[in-house]
Amino acid sequence: MAILGKNTVLPLLETSKSSLPHRLFKSITRLIPRYERCTYNECEVFSGVFGNTFWHENLIPSMHYWLNKENVTKLPMAAFSHLRKICIAGNIVDSEGNNSYLIHPERMPLPTLYISGGRSLLVTPETSFLANNKEAMDWEDDPYEQYGVDPYEEYGGFSTWFSPFVVILFVVSHVSNLVALCLSMFNVF
Repeated sequence: MAILGKNTVLPLLETSKSSLPHRLFKSITRLIPRYERCTYNECEVFSGVFGNTFWHENLIPSMHYWLNKENVTKLPMAAFSHLRKICIAGNIVDSEGNNSYLIHPERMPLPTLYISGGRSLLVTPETSFLANNKEAMDWEDDPYEQYGVDPYEEYGGFSTWFSPFVVILFVVSHVSNLVALCLSMFNVF
């Protein structure tokens, strides 16, 4: 971050004007070893900062062009010093480095999502609890079957035995709570 100086917005496009510190930073990020290289300088810089964000074989050329030449043209780097403090502490900290992880959990308006295996799962603690309770019970009159959500099956979030009706009611109640929260934020009722 000290290399960038006061202007922490890094222009990614090769044709944009860059200061000497920005050119130096981009040169350093291009030299960082990674699994695959790219012909676009913008992609090399972005991968040098964040690591490989996608596999090139999974992208068509027009999508790759759009990602590098049109979508992300500038990279704001001001938050990286704060992210560094968070990584060093191992939990959420404020700008001075003081612990601020869930000081007031009662103020959280929405349920948080589990992060598992590098993928965000649409599973709340309540849905996991319901699924585990349903799995433990033996319902003879209520048929149930296993539902696996394809990329998440191995994480056990959805691949457990549950009654679709119970989970649908739970999801509908959360959606209605979310809608009520949004409407109250805009003073609709």
